[in-house]
Amino acid sequence: MLRLFFALQPALEQSRALVEKTMPLSAWLRAVSVPPENVHATLCFIGACPEERVDALLAAASSVRGAPAMLHFDVYEYWRKAQVLCATAAEDARGAAYALAREICERATAVGFTPNIKPFRPHLTLARKADPTLVASLDWPQPLEPGFVVRCEKFVLMESRRGERGSTYSVVKSWPLYAEGGS
Repeated sequence: MLRLFFALQPALEQSRALVEKTMPLSAWLRAVSVPPENVHATLCFIGACPEERVDALLAAASSVRGAPAMLHFDVYEYWRKAQVLCATAAEDARGAAYALAREICERATAVGFTPNIKPFRPHLTLARKADPTLVASLDWPQPLEPGFVVRCEKFVLMESRRGERGSTYSVVKSWPLYAEGGS
């Protein structure tokens, strides 16, 4: 079984810059930084998928059309249950990323998958497993100044593999996002 999800993935240079910018806070929290190549914003979590069903998922995704997404990350949040430090983005519910997340989940459902249907909340996980005492000593959210803008020109299907040092992600396939009127 593969563990799959659809995501927006910033360019590696952007991910490196954001992880580096977050290093002082991560270090102060004694958190483990996420490798830049793992930084992503989950659009639709599929979960366990038998290898023989991957082609159906790829076909469904290939019919998705969307516009490039511009996300403005402006605060850090610490999510206690997941034990993750995230950069979060404010965007109205009519934004390109929200529409894309909704369409991908609808297409996956139409071909027999049961994705984890949660409202899309743009965030990038930047660190994990911070010291709970240090986390509790700060008021959350913390400002991310200056804000960090990510423009995503594609969406990807990613596979998650769990290992001794945490999860690693790899891109299975990517699809371009087009400006309005594109094809």
